[in-house]
This record gives sequence, C-alpha cells and structure tokens, in this order.
Amino acid sequence: MVVACACSIGAELTSELPETFAPRGFKTGHLACFPALSYDLTYTDNATRVTRHAQQDFLSEYAGCLSPRFQPDENVTLSASYEFGWHDYVRNTAKHYLSHRASGEFRVTNAFIEGLSFSAGDSYLQTGNTSALENQILAFTRYDTNTAFAKTQYEFNRFSVSGKYAYSLTDYFRRADASSDDHTNSGEVEGAYKFLPGRLSIFGTYNFTRTAFDIVPLQDFDTHTVMVGVRGTYSKLDYAVSAGYSAALNVNRHGENNGPAFEAALAYAPHKRLLTSVVASRRFVAGVLTGISTDTNLKAAVTVRLTRRGRLSFDYTRNDSRYLIGSTQLSLAYTTSLEYKLTRYAAATVSYARTEREAPAGTTVFLINEGHLGMRLAW
Repeated sequence: MVVACACSIGAELTSELPETFAPRGFKTGHLACFPALSYDLTYTDNATRVTRHAQQDFLSEYAGCLSPRFQPDENVTLSASYEFGWHDYVRNTAKHYLSHRASGEFRVTNAFIEGLSFSAGDSYLQTGNTSALENQILAFTRYDTNTAFAKTQYEFNRFSVSGKYAYSLTDYFRRADASSDDHTNSGEVEGAYKFLPGRLSIFGTYNFTRTAFDIVPLQDFDTHTVMVGVRGTYSKLDYAVSAGYSAALNVNRHGENNGPAFEAALAYAPHKRLLTSVVASRRFVAGVLTGISTDTNLKAAVTVRLTRRGRLSFDYTRNDSRYLIGSTQLSLAYTTSLEYKLTRYAAATVSYARTEREAPAGTTVFLINEGHLGMRLAW
C-alpha cells in the first residue's frame, strides 16, 4: 500500500541500481513484444479499512500483460500495453473485481528539424479498488479513468522549451457515487537552460488545470502553479528541486486557497549495491468528498542489492492532507520487501506493510498490517 506521492520532476532522475529483472522480450524485425504473468497473495488484518471490528482476509490477484513496441526508425517509436487482472477476496469481506489497464504512446524525435520532438498517448484504467491510502479515489467501488495527452519539445544548443496538454476523467459505475465523477483539462509550458550540460539545468514551469465535477459544479476549481528550479547530476547524486507558488480558485463560487508549492526528488547511489531516494511535494488536489485540499507528501526509500539475484527495499511514505474546510488527515505507510530472481524469467517477492491513518473524530481512522507473496514471469 502506498500513497500517490506524484512529483513530476522525479522523472528526471536517472540513478538506479542495475536492473535485476529486466525482460528481454521477443523480437522480429522492428517489432518487440514483452509478455508477463503475475500472481500475488496478500494477507490483511483489516480488509475493509475500519476503525473497529476489523476483518481478516486474503486477497488473491492474477494478471496477464502484453506490451508490444514498434520502432521502424531510430526516431520513431510506437508502444502499447494491455493488462487484465482478477482480484479475489478469499473470505468475501469485499466484492471480487476485475481490472483492465491499457496504454499507448507515439513518439517522434528530430521531427522535421533537429531537436524537435513530439509525443502523444492515452492510458485507460478500469478497476474496483485502490490503495488504502489513496485519497482521491473512492474505495470498494468500480470506476474507470482515462488520460490523453500531447507534448512537443524543442532543444537548441543549451536551451529547451516544451508544451503539454492533457485531458483526464474519472467515472464511477455506481449512480450513488456519481457526485464524485470529475474531469480535468491541463496545460503546461516549460523552459530550461543547461547551465552546466549534464550537471546543472535551470528551468521554470507554468501549469494551469481546471477540475470540473460532473454533478456538483460548485466544487469546480482552477489551479495556477508557477515553479522555478534546478536539476542535474553531481557525482553519484541525481537531483531535481523546484519551488514556487500555487493558487486554487473556485469557479462557480467565491473562495480560493493559495500558498507556496515545492517539489523535490533526490537519488544517491554511492556504489552499485545501494540506492537511496527521497521524493517530496506540496500541491493542490481534488478531494473526492471534500473538494480542494493541500497535500504535502514525502516518500523515502533505501534499496540494497544483496546478491546478483536479490535486493531488499525499505520505504516510508507520509501524506498530510489539509482540506479547504479546515479538517486534516495524516496517512503513513511503512514497507519492507525482498525481491529475488529465481530464474532468467521468474522473480519472487516477499513483503510486509503497515499502514495507518489519523483523522478528526467522525471520519475513517484505521490501522492495517499486511503480508504479501508474489510471483512474476516476464520474457
């Protein structure tokens, strides 16, 4: 169980341990296919995430995935992925559900002129449950989400500029949950300068997002965020840090929430067997029940490569949500996991997680202990 601790600049980091379980796929000409199968069994001592009278259960999950990639030219890539999963509560404490996950992306580099790149894609998810610490999706009900985007970027010498547009929606299957249906339109512009190529880049971004609720338009709001930061690599440290200001404005009524915003991602690999990372952010989000909230997220992780086949990971996640109406909610997660490569194609995972939520009286507070066994086959 983890909190969604999204930090957009985290994608800029490249430090990682040597990949132990990287699939090789099947290739023919310009086409490569990467099939995978997985099975996971999770024991939980609080399956329904309640404060009292917790029920124990086992969640058995099966998934099959196929990811083709077509690259007719070094500058053109077309990739896709589809995964089907079945999720079964053995003791029937919650409803069984299936899931579909599909995505596709088209990417062109050096399009028409050198330094110009373009990408567009779409991702779709249909499922019936979420992480215990997911604040933005209602639990134990079926829903689907879809996100489409288009992005273009141009690099010239040390300068680069990019623009991105994205549209996303969340739709709940039950009519009783329809008030939480929402969709967003967002646009982002970024400019960057490589002050020290490969070591230090200075960048600035502006993002505008409109979040609209389909049934309750009084909760609609716009978010404006301006950020300035630096990113790059210094010795064995990868970093991306930015700070700025963000404002959330109600669209159909008076009221706003504004304040400083920040994002930070650090990854340090002192040698090939050890990787440490920290990701932190402060941002506005669309709470499904309470509207605008300010989320401060922190995730710290340590990964140790024990042998050529195995690695041990420790994660700590903290989410502090402060809603516009004044209430607060604190969520914590602690996870320890061991991954071991059994053969060239098979890997096993054993993990333990403890998650807890603290909130004002009258809202959901819970404590969950979970043990997990997993097996993955990837070719």
